[in-house]
Amino acid sequence: MGASAAVAILFKREKELVAHFRSHGATDSAHAMTPLALGVEQRLAWEILQRNAIIRDGAPGTFYLDELSWEASRRRRRRVALIMLVIVLAAALIAFMGTTTAAIYKAGQAAGAH
Repeated sequence: MGASAAVAILFKREKELVAHFRSHGATDSAHAMTPLALGVEQRLAWEILQRNAIIRDGAPGTFYLDELSWEASRRRRRRVALIMLVIVLAAALIAFMGTTTAAIYKAGQAAGAH
């Protein structure tokens, strides 16, 4: 499996976790729940969301979704993806222009040699 597929699966699992918290109403400390009550496992997606303060500790052993942190994380990811897309498109344009310029230069040299 490629890196991009692994990232896509991880993002999907994060969204599923967020959906579990939302569907159970665990979106503030007063409504925090245990992972068992939420029906989720504390795996990689959980750890990443917790490390990014999207899943937060409530009462001992309970957790809740911080909606504001989740939305901020999504906006940041979109921004990074857009920047990467612009960089890839710019690199492709530069490569295309370099190839085209080289072809025009060689055609001009060949025409001048006759």
